[in-house]
Amino acid sequence: MKRFFTCLLAGVAACLVSCDKTEEGSKWFSTPECTVNGTTAEVSCATNFGPGVLSASNAGFSYAPVTESGVIDFTTTSDITVDGTTLRATLSGLASETLYVVYAYADLGTGRMQSPGISFRTGEGSSLPEPDPEKPAFGTPSASNITATGATLNCGFTFGEPTADYTLRFEYRPVSGSSYTQKSVTAGSGTKSVTLTNLSASTTYEFRLCAEWAGETYTSATTRFTTLASQGGGDGGGDTPAGPTKYSGWPELPVEVNKPGDYYYAYHMREDAGKIRNFSVCYSKEYECPVWVAAPMHSSYKGNSGRNDAYKQDPVLAGLGCSQIEKRTGYTRGHLLGSSDRTVSVATNKQVFYLSNIAPQLQSGFNEGQGVWNNLEEYVDGLWCVDTLYQVVGCYWENTNTKASGTVIPTHYYKALLRTKNGNTGKWVVNCSRDELKCVAFIVRHNSSQKYTDPNESMMISIEELEELTGFTFFANVPNAPKDTYNPSDWGL
Repeated sequence: MKRFFTCLLAGVAACLVSCDKTEEGSKWFSTPECTVNGTTAEVSCATNFGPGVLSASNAGFSYAPVTESGVIDFTTTSDITVDGTTLRATLSGLASETLYVVYAYADLGTGRMQSPGISFRTGEGSSLPEPDPEKPAFGTPSASNITATGATLNCGFTFGEPTADYTLRFEYRPVSGSSYTQKSVTAGSGTKSVTLTNLSASTTYEFRLCAEWAGETYTSATTRFTTLASQGGGDGGGDTPAGPTKYSGWPELPVEVNKPGDYYYAYHMREDAGKIRNFSVCYSKEYECPVWVAAPMHSSYKGNSGRNDAYKQDPVLAGLGCSQIEKRTGYTRGHLLGSSDRTVSVATNKQVFYLSNIAPQLQSGFNEGQGVWNNLEEYVDGLWCVDTLYQVVGCYWENTNTKASGTVIPTHYYKALLRTKNGNTGKWVVNCSRDELKCVAFIVRHNSSQKYTDPNESMMISIEELEELTGFTFFANVPNAPKDTYNPSDWGL
């Protein structure tokens, strides 16, 4: 029988390799890991995807029991937790004393990618051990009813001692925090729950259930959850922020400002990989010019497509009745998100030639080789990192004195930047502490007198200062972004 199951598992492995791009997926997925407690399995799978990719894709785990007849139909669970670039899930209600196979997957624009498969065997009966008066026993902690400011914590518990002899509590804290906050619950066996309020939006918390008995502290496993993005403020009138960013998992997004009839927004996924974002844009119909373009900057967007020069109307904005200008007399067509930054495919490169991404820029001394803006773009290209650089490129109008071909010409251009200090932590910036992050803005005057000028401290301001200048809120999805300060030496200046 042992030989039979060995051969059967080999057949299952061969099957997994032959379908759904497992061989290609193995470049992106590590081998999953699994911890079994009775009929519950905790599975996780580290990946090589950039931060935010898993949150934007249809990802999960697929698992199936293995019998003498072979593999029974796979069950797919998309009820997962994305911890940076790692997938996690709890598989519960499994059959007892049964062999299972499991693999992780992600549906991207190029198709389904999946990890190598692993096998595990469940134990007897419930995932909770039998009551043992000698030691408290815990189930698997979980979080539910998660909002921007609250969550419900749950955990099974079994103990045979009199309830008057011990106490129970949940402990929780932000992952970047040092001390736990405690919430007491009633003693006794069963599922324990507590509702938390006044949490911070877009923040990852860790928690556990603790029992205090006979001078000793016993704890469950520690589990994490992430609160949703803030619902924001403002009544939608005037120039006040209209609420949260469009997508809470995108660190680069500014908060939308509601200016009816003027500001138009578009959020572009890659045409060749519909689960992966390309860039987002705010366009001013009044000024006939992009206001900002936000995008993640990572080597995964680089390839061999080259430049296609297919300038065209942004189809999203055109569909909303907002036309865009291609050429302004006396000015070059300046990309806010550069063509060379999106060469992974022809389709992806064509999108950066949408006119919503094109702003009027002076050629001589500014957008040409050795011009100040060209030099700043080359400098920022050197800041790309494994953890992803998040960038907002924008226009600023100190005045509206200069117009060309219907466009109000910006007096300044800026770049707002955010990334990890280390650059290769493997952590999503949303989950990083303040000390692990750095952000800054570079702002330059739009004129032709700065040829051969390289990025320097005189161009740098804090993100908080840029917010005061422009009226936009930047990096709203990154709760610990140090927007009030910057250190030139952190940026090599």
